[in-house]
Amino acid sequence: MKTLLKNTIFLLFVALIATSISSCYKKKKTTAVITVLDAANAPVPGATVKLYYKHATDSLGTDLRLDKEETTDASGKATFNYTEEFKSGQAGLAVLDIEVNGDILGIIKIEEGKTNEETVNIP
Repeated sequence: MKTLLKNTIFLLFVALIATSISSCYKKKKTTAVITVLDAANAPVPGATVKLYYKHATDSLGTDLRLDKEETTDASGKATFNYTEEFKSGQAGLAVLDIEVNGDILGIIKIEEGKTNEETVNIP
């Protein structure tokens, strides 16, 4: 009888551990990588890249949670991390304006859990 009780408790413990391990949600990294090229398609290092969302009806004009600014590296890439801005399970999607050195050059669609990439050319 004691062996049966011990085995039952052990199996319940194993089932509890297996359930808790399998239900862990691992948040995937959400990033945006903007590559800035010049007219000759050469990388532009040191460019200021800003990603932001502008509300058409918002009196303040922008959503500061998504407003980020980075400088391009030697390969002309600016990397933005949006992992914390998306909540687990939401339909993570944002469309942001791309501004380079003060000029709006395009948009990028940010999808949760992915590396989102866009290339823009400066005049």
